[in-house]
Amino acid sequence: MGLFKRRTTSRPAVADLASASIEVGGQTLALSKALVAARVEGPGLSVIVHHPAFPELPEGPRAEAAVEILVAALGEEGLRRVVVQVDPATYPPIDPFDLTALRSFVRSLGVAVDPPEA
Repeated sequence: MGLFKRRTTSRPAVADLASASIEVGGQTLALSKALVAARVEGPGLSVIVHHPAFPELPEGPRAEAAVEILVAALGEEGLRRVVVQVDPATYPPIDPFDLTALRSFVRSLGVAVDPPEA
């Protein structure tokens, strides 16, 4: 018997990206301040994630925060289906867009990333 239980349901995308936040490394990061850049890489997307708090976070928590930001935007299933690489950045990427635009972009690729109905 393993020490860790495998999650049977994946976390859905957050409904209100404008007011939601995540907690990582003892800091609260507002999702509305996150910026991303994405490009198609083979079978999926390579995504650069930036948040103004990233320069203050050590590398491990910064990487965790980048993934958690994408989970909030796309849900765990959407993240697994479309993102092949995540790179946290301490500086804003060139031609960035917000998480709502990322969600629309991923949706245009045929991947369902909408949050559940309330």
